[in-house]
Amino acid sequence: MQKTFYVVGNLKMNMLSCDEAGQYLSVLKREMRGREFSFTQGVICPSFLYLSLFDHLPSGLTKGAQNLFPEKSGAYTGEISPVMLKNDGVTHVILGHSERRLYAGETDEDVREKVLAALKYHLVPVVCIGETKEERAREETEEVLLRQVKAVFDGLSKLQAESIMIAYEPRWAIGTDVLPTTSEILQVRVFLRKFLTETFDASVAERVVILYGGSVKSSFLPAISWEAQVDGVLVGRESLFPYELVKMMEMFENEAKKEKTKKRI
Repeated sequence: MQKTFYVVGNLKMNMLSCDEAGQYLSVLKREMRGREFSFTQGVICPSFLYLSLFDHLPSGLTKGAQNLFPEKSGAYTGEISPVMLKNDGVTHVILGHSERRLYAGETDEDVREKVLAALKYHLVPVVCIGETKEERAREETEEVLLRQVKAVFDGLSKLQAESIMIAYEPRWAIGTDVLPTTSEILQVRVFLRKFLTETFDASVAERVVILYGGSVKSSFLPAISWEAQVDGVLVGRESLFPYELVKMMEMFENEAKKEKTKKRI
């Protein structure tokens, strides 16, 4: 079976009016016009305020959210429930992003609760993991990642585990042009596959989508994506440029077609 590549665009707290969001959407639709994607799925994650503007996305794109609160409803001022997101047509939700961990103080246990809530209401969790610059310098990357993924996957069924997407975003690379090497990203992929195989089995390990996130640009894509054998990317600031986002989708689509052709030969 030909695998699907994913390009998840995290628009963060950008676009300060409905007009700006509408302009972004108009350009995105124009860039998508006439393009068909058989092996690549795009996910656009705008601010909660603009989710309804993204209801009618072109084929190949679906609507995601940037966070949720792990309760169905109740006296939780300022929060957004997974049921609200589901009812609004959201399919994916970013959880445990490094900025949420940094600015909102989210812990591994907080992330786990949100993942369970997303799974309960049939949303696809895009769970972010990654080490800080200091942890990397101390060569603690695998120790940190193990703690984070164990918090997410411990106690889950195989079916639940297969529904999760993991985004490796080294925190020291966010908002910079500094990147891990292809070899370093590949090592993380191998580490995650090993963990999933030991926790579940090889079949589950192959089905869990692994993304790379952290200063992703189309020019970096070969080295950080298919050369490192990951399944796609979580894109931050570059997702604010629809041309760049669609270009990445097209690059993944072309790579998938090449792989399909190789298998036929």
